[in-house]
Amino acid sequence: MSQVRQVSSLFKIARWGVLGVGLSYGFVHARTLHKDAQVKRIEDAYARKVALIEEAKKKFADLNAAKNGSGGEQFNFEDPNFDADKWVKHLES
Repeated sequence: MSQVRQVSSLFKIARWGVLGVGLSYGFVHARTLHKDAQVKRIEDAYARKVALIEEAKKKFADLNAAKNGSGGEQFNFEDPNFDADKWVKHLES
């Protein structure tokens, strides 16, 4: 029979210490990856909602322009050269 080799206590402690550090690093790294993935999912959902809102605004503008006729004249009430008679005629038509 062969003799069992004796391993020093320092080596045993170092091996367990490295195992503990590796497990701790793995846990922290997994949490970081999970958090980053969650943030990306939230940002993607927000971007999707913004895109849907922009699409709805475009469709509403197209429908609103179709209702108001092809003229679709815009009036700026803040303009110092605003012509109220022209606006009233537009409302009457």
